[in-house]
Amino acid sequence: MMRFKQSLIHACVVGLLATTHTATLAADMMAENKALARQLAISEVQALEGAGRFDETQVLVKFRPGASAAERERVIRSFGTGARRLGGQGKQVMATGEFYVVKLGRRWSVASVMSRIAEDDSAVDYIVPDWILKLQAEPANDPDFAKVWGVQGRTTSPASPFGTGAAEMWAKGYVCKSAAPAYVAVLDTGVRTTHQDLRDQVFINPNEAAVDQRDDDGNGLVDDVKGWNFYANNNNVEDDHSHGTHVAGTIAARRNNALGSVGMCGDGAVKIIPVKVCSSGGSCPTSAVLAAMNYVVDLKKNRGINVVAVNLSLGGLTSTPNLAGIEYFQAAQEAGIMVAAAAGNNGVNTDDRFMWPASLPVDNIISVANLKADGMLSSSSNHGASSVDIAAPGSGIYSTVHGSDSAYNWKSGTSMAAPHVAGAIGLYRVLHPQADVAETRHALFSTAAVESSLAGKVAGGRRLDVSAWPWQTVTTSYVARCGLNAGKTGFWFLVNAYTDDSRRTVLRYMGISYKAYDPTGKLLNTYIGRTNNNGAALWAFNRSAQPWGQQFTVQVQTDDGGSRTYSSSELNCPVP
Repeated sequence: MMRFKQSLIHACVVGLLATTHTATLAADMMAENKALARQLAISEVQALEGAGRFDETQVLVKFRPGASAAERERVIRSFGTGARRLGGQGKQVMATGEFYVVKLGRRWSVASVMSRIAEDDSAVDYIVPDWILKLQAEPANDPDFAKVWGVQGRTTSPASPFGTGAAEMWAKGYVCKSAAPAYVAVLDTGVRTTHQDLRDQVFINPNEAAVDQRDDDGNGLVDDVKGWNFYANNNNVEDDHSHGTHVAGTIAARRNNALGSVGMCGDGAVKIIPVKVCSSGGSCPTSAVLAAMNYVVDLKKNRGINVVAVNLSLGGLTSTPNLAGIEYFQAAQEAGIMVAAAAGNNGVNTDDRFMWPASLPVDNIISVANLKADGMLSSSSNHGASSVDIAAPGSGIYSTVHGSDSAYNWKSGTSMAAPHVAGAIGLYRVLHPQADVAETRHALFSTAAVESSLAGKVAGGRRLDVSAWPWQTVTTSYVARCGLNAGKTGFWFLVNAYTDDSRRTVLRYMGISYKAYDPTGKLLNTYIGRTNNNGAALWAFNRSAQPWGQQFTVQVQTDDGGSRTYSSSELNCPVP
């Protein structure tokens, strides 16, 4: 959806085109309007020179479809000292054309290249600055909020009537579980992959062997086992800032583990792909973001990874439309990948300004504003009745941080609002694996709560609310048996797991655990494994015929959320 309000000049041109029958005149007017818009963009770049808003040593060049290697080299040599193809040697996911990052020669400025080269050369589609984007987080200034109010709802304890309502569904026994996980790519400062609430939720590339200095999956990136660092161009995705780890926790921090915080889908069905695009100081080049988008779409289209969403809690505000790299977001849409983007913390109306990437006119992008716990929009949040899609909890959000494997803290901003939506998208795609972009977008908007306080600030006055979604309930059933080996010197415990009470379909290759307790509740033994092709998992004691005595209980749990406890009297195990 086009979110940036059209200029008065463009509106006049459109009006004239509606009343003229002269095709030549229409074409001339559109060309003139395009040229004027381009000149306005160049003027803005000139005004921002020296302000640190873009990299003044390089530009992004989009070549036209069909431009030959010789034409590309000619253009690059005309003003540049070197160039690299965006995304490296991996497969480009755009339908047409190619992007290059070109280093400028000493006599060239970004504005001069934009005005002289892009205008005159038929091999060039467009040239734009490599804008330096900023993280959209602020210091949390109200730590008295309930620690996880963003996932709570009207009926939870404590109640948070403007939370997303996820915890309301947990209280009813609903879960976010699946044998086939959905992946959300976090394009940010990295993620602390060893954090106690995240380590089980982090992507492991099945197409890449353990670190072996080889590009096993042939995507041009060596050892992208857990993702990739496009800021430093290596495989170190660890967080050196904290922002990305906080975002990841809001999406998928583990639930029911008696630790810290909890994410929108913390039951294991949503995994995080760490993709580092920012420096330790929070500066994020557009070129790194676009290369990361290429990587994520390639994972989905060519590597078999079920990427359902990208979280972009970063952005840059301009006075003129900035469509840099829109092709990568269009490629993501074609691959069925949603994008949750921070609306920005400038406190401005983005119906009249442009926030990249939240304002890009692509339907898979959801622009997210910062909602406070009292249901009001934060004064720092960007807003716009047509440019901002939805509001979500973003003030005083408690989540994982990078200081240690057990560190948590509060942060605020549209950076914290966006991952609530990214997590909700992951949740919806777990519940509806075949859903496309249009269906997912409709689900977010049609079930959103409508708040009068958001009227005129957010499209439809919408705030995120997942409490009415058709979540899954756990219907797993089990058949447990126990016995002795032939010599009566060893004991075994066997469980067959099924998807429901009909016991017609076995639960294959599902994580399963057994915990044995004595009559006082003391834990005796623990087994962790996985069911086989027949839905069975065997726990054997070869040297003990009575490992738990004559009276005991065994708790069975599977990773889909199912559980059942058996008593020794119910099992009626044989004794030697």
